[in-house]
This record gives sequence, structure tokens and C-alpha cells, in this order.
Amino acid sequence: MSSVPDVPKAPISAADPLPSGELAQVSPQAPFPDGAVGSGYDPSGRRDPFAPVIQDLQLGRVDVNLPPLQRVTLTELNLIAIVWGAYGYTAMVQTPEGHGYTVKRGTRVGQNNGVVSAITERGIIVQERFTDVYGKKQEREYVKLLHPKEGSE
Repeated sequence: MSSVPDVPKAPISAADPLPSGELAQVSPQAPFPDGAVGSGYDPSGRRDPFAPVIQDLQLGRVDVNLPPLQRVTLTELNLIAIVWGAYGYTAMVQTPEGHGYTVKRGTRVGQNNGVVSAITERGIIVQERFTDVYGKKQEREYVKLLHPKEGSE
């Protein structure tokens, strides 16, 4: 076996013709620290492969343009009181920040577009319509009682 020494090749320039007679397209060349020449990589317009895929749902990111009752989950709301009068039932709820709000039938609450469907003397019923992971439309009822049973918390 004969060893042929590696002869460095001259870089191709745009003016050098290819065997077919076309001109070569040259990408921008960036020098490496050891003096070698290579092409650069521009990551602009591409997503970070190490960033989480479901980024908006993590870290509790919530749209600040939503009303306060739609920024919190239903489990974070505390049902404080039920008030009844000539116009029917009204419920008083409290957010984790300590702010109080009155809700009535039809009020939107929760992060999953829940709607208060009924208010009884014992609690409120919220209906949520959502799309599950399989793409099917689902409907769920969430009941928030005024006085939960003892030992349930």
C-alpha cells in the first residue's frame, strides 16, 4: 500500500466553473480557531431543541388580559357564601390572592372556560367544555360545596 500525502485543496470560488459548465454556489465561510475553514450555522428562525415542547402550560403562565376569575383554576377558588334574594341565588368566591367576587348563573370561571350553570343553597355547579388529548369534545361538571364534608381536605 502506498501512502499518498494529503494535499490541501484550494477552496472553490464562485468564478470556478464546474465540469458541467455551471458556476459553483459558495456558502459563507467562517474560520475555525485552528485556522481551518468551514461553513457557519445560523439558528435564527428555529426552535431551541432543549426548550420544553409545552412551554405555555408550564410555570403557570396565564394571559393577563383575562378577567381575574378566569386566571385561576377551579380548585384554587374558595366558595365563601351563598346569597339569595328576589333575583335568585348569588355566590361569593375568593381567589388565592384574597380578592372576593360575586358570581351568578352564566359567569365564566376557571382556566378551562367554565361557566356557572347553577347555584344552589349548598354550592355552585360549573360546567367545563374542553377537548381531550385525543381531540374529542368533552364536558365535565365541577361541584364546589359551601361546606365540604369533614375529613375530605
